[in-house]
Order: sequence, then structure tokens, then C-alpha cells
Amino acid sequence: MGKQEERNQQKIEKKKPRFLCLHGFRTNGQIMKTQIEKWPPSVLEKLDLVFVDAPFPANGKSDVEGIFDPPYYEWFQFNKEFTEYTNFDECLAYIEDYMVEHGPFDGLLGFSQGAILSAALPGLQAEGVTLTKVPKINFLVIIGGAKLKEPSLAEKAYSCPIRCPSLHFLGETDFLKPYGTELLESFVDPVVIHHPKGHTVPRLDDKGLPTMLDFVERIQKAGLYSRTGFRRWCSGSGEVRGMASRPVSSVESLESSDSITYLSQREAAEIDETLMGPLCFSVDQLMELAGLSVATAIAEVYRSSEYNRVLAICGPGNNGGDGLVAARHLYHFGYKPVVCYPKRTPKPLYDGLVIQLESLSVPFLLAEDLPMDISNDFDILVDAMFGFSFHGTPRPPFDDLIQRLVSLQKRDHMRQKPPVVISIDIPSGWHVEEGDINGDGIKPDMLVSLTAPKLCAKRFCGPHHFLGGRFVPPSIVEKFNLKLPPYPSTSMCVRIGKPPQVDISALRENYISPELREDQVEADPLAQFEKWFADAVAACLKEPNAMALSTADKSGKPSSRIVLLKGVDKDGFVWYTNYESQKAREISENPRASLLFYWGGLNRQVRVEGLVEKVSEEESEQYFHSRPRGSQIGAIVSKQSTVIPGRNILHLEYKELEAKFSDRSLIPKPKHWGGYRLKPEHFEFWQGQQSRLHDRIRYSPEVTDGKRVWKIDRLAP
Repeated sequence: MGKQEERNQQKIEKKKPRFLCLHGFRTNGQIMKTQIEKWPPSVLEKLDLVFVDAPFPANGKSDVEGIFDPPYYEWFQFNKEFTEYTNFDECLAYIEDYMVEHGPFDGLLGFSQGAILSAALPGLQAEGVTLTKVPKINFLVIIGGAKLKEPSLAEKAYSCPIRCPSLHFLGETDFLKPYGTELLESFVDPVVIHHPKGHTVPRLDDKGLPTMLDFVERIQKAGLYSRTGFRRWCSGSGEVRGMASRPVSSVESLESSDSITYLSQREAAEIDETLMGPLCFSVDQLMELAGLSVATAIAEVYRSSEYNRVLAICGPGNNGGDGLVAARHLYHFGYKPVVCYPKRTPKPLYDGLVIQLESLSVPFLLAEDLPMDISNDFDILVDAMFGFSFHGTPRPPFDDLIQRLVSLQKRDHMRQKPPVVISIDIPSGWHVEEGDINGDGIKPDMLVSLTAPKLCAKRFCGPHHFLGGRFVPPSIVEKFNLKLPPYPSTSMCVRIGKPPQVDISALRENYISPELREDQVEADPLAQFEKWFADAVAACLKEPNAMALSTADKSGKPSSRIVLLKGVDKDGFVWYTNYESQKAREISENPRASLLFYWGGLNRQVRVEGLVEKVSEEESEQYFHSRPRGSQIGAIVSKQSTVIPGRNILHLEYKELEAKFSDRSLIPKPKHWGGYRLKPEHFEFWQGQQSRLHDRIRYSPEVTDGKRVWKIDRLAP
């Protein structure tokens, strides 16, 4: 066995899957613990089990009275027919709050009523109904008992097939008897232990014990490796206990955070050594890229005016350097950063980073000069104290600073808008691989992992996890067998995992743009448009010629759609379409229309209004034959805006025409196809600014000395 395999085996042996255990109806966590602890030590020593009491006192007699001492609790209430439920949402909220406060948890272990919840929660979490603030549930142990034989209750519990590895203790009177094995076969990686007992937590007999130990071993491996690895270990034939395993779709695999590589401390150090060794990356290069990634991730989420004041707390090492660079970029993004850098590193690289910030008049504060309640002065707190190479216990003043962040989060739990905490790569004070071991460390709202997430990131429970590491070359990916997500467009960061549920009313952009003044724009609006269009092209924005065309019929009913600009000159804006389409019919009834160009990457938009007319047949003919032959055939096939029986009709007609013109002969332009030109009468140029004080410059035609000229006005935002 090689060194890497030995390290992996040591990790597997150290890791204990952590289960939140949900007890049965009208019992309590201690009762369930007493029953579970009767399992053999060979099982219990491999599990980290946490027992919690349900939120509601028992509303009736308990079946365990006289056997186990009270108090007794229930998770939610229901009628005798199991058709009406109360306090179910409150129960879900209670479990989520407990998992946030005492987590993270890897899986759920449920008995009876707790089994119903355990079976339902993964599906509800996948749909974004609950558990949106905690990591994904990775596996389940379901101890159903006879109480689960009621079909309507089974329908509730198993309304979504279980998509994570699960172990089911099933009695002869369990829900599967009326349902058969079809439901279980819809699960992913189900394992079954049959037991003759009724409504109780069964002992593990000679048959059940090997199955249980095998399942525990597999979920230990699943905690460190990908889901595909777990499936591979189930059996060479892909069968689980004689049942066909349902393949995980590619979409599920890509969306799961398990498909991303998580690095140990040593692996992260080896990658850095390779980057700065054979690949000749310098420390300042990597620091610059890391800091830019962090600033970009912050700006992705916290870009409203409510999150403008930033405190970056920087440590003495590379993590602190990343924080200094991030503070500089945040300044250029329009934020107001302040830096706390109590233990400065006496090296030219770090001196230069300080000088760069001082040249921007970014304030530096000593730890003792920070205000007592930093929540009053800052909206964003950047934790850049310690990275993955840190060993030991934080010393002053960082131990106090970490505790201030922890106490601030606890104290501000009920505030309407507490400051958000962003940790760079590793939340300071966490173990690089085990995470927040004691459960009393920083709980950041955002974690920005660098290069690849570290193992402790699996314990991150905050709503925003980003990866910044677009600088990782393919040779590193191949050498270390990294699985990393693709980065969108030109972004320096990518979100890991499912985005949190968002309050749409709270979405807003605090635009950062140069001023657009009346005395700076071109006298001719077409010249101003061409200038801005050139900027959009130079910025590599996707389809800068895309424009929203709005038309209205004779009754005034409007409609809009995106079309592509294909020409602009002194006579107007040109696009091409089907003359029998809805927009064409509306233009024939009402020849007035408007165009809207939106260039989000530049915080700009342009509105143009005017009369529409057809371009000449010669102009349409010339443009038609400049298009790719496939587009020419497509224009003939598509009877735009008409109802068709299916997409296959388009393909059949396309193939027929493709064969007809396979000799490369000239494809005739259809009579129903051609161009339109909007002759502009009004222009408005909009540029986004902070606090909604946007720039709006309007061009209106007026006649002066018998000549048509353009009047320029500023409009209130």
C-alpha cells in the first residue's frame, strides 16, 4: 500500500458518520439512546450519534408508560385516520434550527414517527422546502416498526424516493407488505435488515450485524469519496441485496457537492508546492488571484448599498495577504473597506500590499482600536486570519478576535440585519480536516474556498460556498485527480452547491459606474449608440446586438421579444424576421415600436423609439444569402408563430430541403421573409449608479432654423 493509500485509509478509520437520531412517538431521546446502546460495540464505536427530544410534549398517553420514565414528546400531531396533520412545519423548523446550532450532521437515524421524518426530509431538502441552511443529508437509517404499515402515512413519508444511501429495518408488518418492493426499488442504494420484532428498536442478530457493519463501512467511505465511489463499493454487479440499483443521473452527480474534490491539509500543501515549484507561480501571483476571487465572490452576493462597510481582519500569513488583496479589490468595486492587521509580516510583499491600500486611503485599525460593537460600524466582516497551513491554538490578539466574531454572531442572532462573516479558505480556528471540532467556532455566512475546498468545508453550514481557483492549470488537475466545477463566463469564482432560497424583493444591485454627463455625450445619438455598442463588443459581452423589440396591435395590446440587430446607420436600426409572424402582424397594424438594449456587464441600457418600415427587397435578398445555408433553410422551414404538431415536423422538413439543396445551388429567399428598419424618434441612454441615482440622458428631436436637431436632457432616475 502506497503512502497516499495509507493516508486515505487512516482518514476512513478516523471518520465517524454523525447521525441526528429522531425518537418515536411519545417517547424521548434518552429512551431511544437506551435502546440503540444495546447494539454491539463494533457498531457503536463507528458512529457518532446525537439524540434530541421532539418539540412538543406528549398530547396523550404514551405506549412506554411504566416501562420508561417520562417526560414524553411527539414530533407532530395527526388524527386517527392519519389524514390530517398539525405542527408539521413547526417540527421541520425545529429540526433545522437544531441542526444549525449543533451540526453539522451527515445523516439521520429515525424510529417510528422519527422514521417518517427521516424518510421525508431528504426529499423535502432536495426540493428546497426545508433544511436549506444545513449541508445535504448524505445517508439514512430507518427503523420503521409496525406503526408504518398505514398506507396514507407511508405515502407522506415516502412521497419522494430516497436518493441517498439508506438502511431499512423492516418487520413483516411493515409498509412494504401492502406496497410490495416497487417503492424500495425506486430508492438509491437501499440496504435491508429484516427483523421479526414489532414496534421497537430491534437488536442486531447474527444476520443483521454483518449487514449493519457493511453499511457503516460504506458510508464512511462515502463521507470521504464521491457518490459514484459509494455505488462502486456496493457490489461488482451493481446489485444491492438482490435489488436493481437505480443509476444516478448525470444532472444529480454534477449538482451534488460530493462530485467535487475536497483536499486534506497535506494535499493542499503539495498542490501549492507544485504551483510555486515546477509551474513557477510566485506567492504574490497566487495571492493576487486569490484575493480577487474572494472580492468577486463577495460582490456576487453582497452588492446592495446595505452591505458597503467592510472590515477585513488579516493574519500574519498568506491568508492575511489574501485578505489585504481582497480589501483592495473591494475598494475598487465601490465598497468602503477598513483593515485590521495587528501582526504585520516584515516582508516586501506584505509591505507592498499595505502601501497599495494606504495609497487608496483605506484605514488601518489596531485590534485594540476596534469599536466595542463592530456590528454598528460594519456590514461585512472578512475573516482572513488563518489558512490551511496554520497549526496549534490561535494566540493574542487573534484568539480574542475570533471570539468576538463568535459572540457577535450569537448576540446578533435576533437582529434584523447582523453583519455577515466571510471566511477565506478556512474559517479561522477550525481544524483543516475535521472542521469546528468543539462546535463553538466561527460560523461564517460565506466560505470562499481557494484552489479546491478543504475537507473541513464539508462541515460548512452557511448559505454561500464559493470556489475561487480559476488559476489551477490542467496539469495540476490531472496530477491530483481533482474534480472541480466549471467557472461561468469570465468569473473568478463559482458557487458550490445549490443556491439558497432568495427573497426576490431583497434582490438589488448597487451599480458602480463612471458618471454619464450631458456635456460628455455625443451630439448625435447614433454616434453615442455606436460608441456604447463598441464598448459592449470590447467587453466581450454575449450577443451585444440582442435587443428587446416591443410592438403593439391596433388595440394597443403590447408584446415583446428578443431579436438581433443586424445593421445600424443614419437611417435606423435593422433586423430580419418572418413577415407572417406575430410581430410582423402587429407592425402592419401599428407601425410604432421600441427597442431596448441591455448591457448588464457595463450597467448600461439604451431605449430607442420610432416608426418601423420594411427594408427593400434587394437589401433583404442580400442579407439572406449572407447567412449560413443552415439558417437559410431554417427560415424556409419555420412558419413563425404558427402552431405545429411537434419538433419532429421541423426536422423532417429541414432534412428534405437539405437534401434538395445538397448540390450547393442557390437557396431562394422566401417571399414571407425580410427585414425591418426602425427610424428613431427618441433615444434614452441609462447608466446605473449607486443608491439608485442613475444617469438618464434623453435625446428628443426638435426643429431649429428649419433643421432637425437633437435636444439633450437629463431625466430624474
